[in-house]
Amino acid sequence: MVHPTQPAHDPQPRAWFSLRSLRAKLQAFSVLLVVVPGALIALIALTRARSALEQAVGRQLAEVAHDTVEQLGTTIASERANMRRWAVRDVVRDVRIGDQGGRVAHFLRSLQEGGVSYRELLAIDGDGRVVAATDPAEIGRVLRDLPWAVATLAGDEFLAGPAPTAPGQPGWVEIAAPVRDGGSGTVIGALLGRYDWAHVIAVAGRLRRMQLPHGLTIDILLFDGEGRPLGESWREDADAEQRQRRRDDAGVLARALRTAPVPGHILQLGVDSLVGYDRGEGRDVGWLALVIEPLDEAFLPLREMEQQLALALVAVVLGAVAVATYLAHRMSRPLRELTSATQEIARARAPREPLAVRSQDEIGQLASAFNAMTAQLSRAQDDLVVAAKFAFLGEVAAGVAHEVRTPLGILRSSAQMLQRTASAGEGERTELIGMMIEEVDRVDHVVDGLLELARPRELLVEPTPLEAVLARALDFADVQAREKGIAVAREFTPKASPARCDPEQIYQVALNLIVNALQILPAGGRITVRTLPRHDGRVGFEVSDDGPGIPPEARTRLFTPFFSLRAGGTGLGLALVQRVVQAHQGTVAVESAPGRGTTFRVELPVAGSDA
Repeated sequence: MVHPTQPAHDPQPRAWFSLRSLRAKLQAFSVLLVVVPGALIALIALTRARSALEQAVGRQLAEVAHDTVEQLGTTIASERANMRRWAVRDVVRDVRIGDQGGRVAHFLRSLQEGGVSYRELLAIDGDGRVVAATDPAEIGRVLRDLPWAVATLAGDEFLAGPAPTAPGQPGWVEIAAPVRDGGSGTVIGALLGRYDWAHVIAVAGRLRRMQLPHGLTIDILLFDGEGRPLGESWREDADAEQRQRRRDDAGVLARALRTAPVPGHILQLGVDSLVGYDRGEGRDVGWLALVIEPLDEAFLPLREMEQQLALALVAVVLGAVAVATYLAHRMSRPLRELTSATQEIARARAPREPLAVRSQDEIGQLASAFNAMTAQLSRAQDDLVVAAKFAFLGEVAAGVAHEVRTPLGILRSSAQMLQRTASAGEGERTELIGMMIEEVDRVDHVVDGLLELARPRELLVEPTPLEAVLARALDFADVQAREKGIAVAREFTPKASPARCDPEQIYQVALNLIVNALQILPAGGRITVRTLPRHDGRVGFEVSDDGPGIPPEARTRLFTPFFSLRAGGTGLGLALVQRVVQAHQGTVAVESAPGRGTTFRVELPVAGSDA
C-alpha cells in the first residue's frame, strides 16, 4: 500500500536517470567544447597553411621556370658566341674562292666530330651558294633567299627556331653569322649551324631531375612567343593520357600568358595542377617555360597536416570524453550519496555515517555542509531527547524531594538526638548512628543534585575571561591535588578572547572536570588545564590527565545520569557539565584511549559573537 504523502514509485530510477543525464550532458558539452573550436582552429590553420604552401610552392615553380629559360638562354648565347668565333677563322674565309682546297668542309666536319651539338654545319659564299657542308648533298645549293642567308649576307647575325613541331619530331635551332673579309670587313659569305633541339630539351630535363631531391616532381613544357609548343620534359610516372591532357591545358595557358607579368605562378592548370612560368625576355630567345606540379603532390605536406590534425582532434575528443566521464562519475557519486542520505533522513532515519568529502570544490562544500546539517540535526535530536529525559527527571526529582526530604529530615534529627544521648562506652552504637547521619546526608545530596540537574538555574551571561575562571577552580582544588601528590599545569593563552557565559556555572563545570580527574588519578599523576584560541566564533578550554583513560564502550554513556566509572560516584557530575554547557550553546567533547589519559574539551561562544 502506498503512503499518501509519498510518490507512488521508487525514486531510485529517477536518480539513476539523472545520473545518466548528467554524464551525457557533460560528455556532449566536452565534445562540443573540443570539436567546435578545434574544427574552427583546424580550418583556419589549414586555410592559411594551404595559402602559404601554395605561395611557397608557386615561388619554387616560378624559380624553376626562370632557371629553365636562363639555362636555355645561356646555352643558346654560348652557341651564338661559338658561331661568331668560327666565322672569323681564316680557314672559313676560303668561302670567297668556293673552298677549292676543301679546307672549310674539313673544318666543319672536324667541329661535328669534336662533339658539338649541331646536326648540320654549312657555309655559303657571297652569292648564297653552299660551298662547304657536313652533308655533301647540300654543296652547290643556292640558299640566298632563305631568311638566315638574307640576314647574314646583309651583315647581321641570325637566330631562329625551332619551328613548332608535333611531339616526338626532331627539330633544330638555326644559328648563323656573317663571314667577313679580313682586310675590308666586307661580307663574303655566311656560316650556318643547325643546333640539335634535343640538347635544349635535355637541359630542361636536367633541371627537372635536379628538383627531385627538393621534393618537387614536375613537368617542364616550352612554348614560343605565340604560345605554340616547342618541347617538353615529363616525369617518368606520367602516363600518356595525363601527358596529353596537361599538354592541351598548357597550350591554352601559354596563349593566355603571352602578356602576363613574369615570372609568376597560378593555382590551376586544368583542375589538378600548380604552374610556375617565365619567359626569356631580354635574352636571345623569347620562349615560355611552364613548370607543372600536380596539386596532390604539391599539397602533400598539407594532407599530412590534415591527417595529424584529425588524429590530434580525435585524441583530444576521446580524452575530453574520458575526462568528462571521470568528472561525471566524481560529481554523480557524491550527489547519489547525498540523495540516498536525504532519503534516509526523509524516512526518519539519520545517515549511518557522515558523507565522504572527496574534494574541496562546490560539491565537496555541499557534502561538508550536509554533514554539518545532519550533525546539527542529530545534536538537536539528542538535545530534545536529553531535554525530555531531564524534564521527566525533574518531575521525578520534584516528587522524590517532596516525599523523601521530610522523612530524611526526621531521620537525621532523630539520629542526632540518639547520638547526643549515647554514652561514651557505647562505641558501636555511636558508629552506627554516625553512619545513618552520613547516609541521610548522601541521599539528600543526591536529591539536591537531581533538582539542580532537572531544574538548572537561570543563566547570568556576561563576557568572561576563561583564564580567571579556570585559575579560581584550580586554586580551589590545589589542596586536594597536593595531598594526593598530583601535579597541576596551567597553559593559558595570553590575551585570549572572553567567552559569553555565566562565570559561576562555568566555574562549576571546570571544577567538576578537575575534581573528576583528581579522583581518577593515582599519586604522581598530572593534570593539564589549557585555554583554546579563538576559532569559528568559539573559545574554550581543555582538562587533560595522564590517567588510565576511558574504555571505548563507556564513552557513549559518560554524560548519562547515574553512570559513573568511580566507586561511590553519583554519576551526576558529567551530566550536569553537559547540561550547563549546552545551555550556553556550547559543546563538550571527550578524547580518551585506555592507558593514554583523557581530555575533556569545552567550547563556548565568543563574547560579542552571534554564534
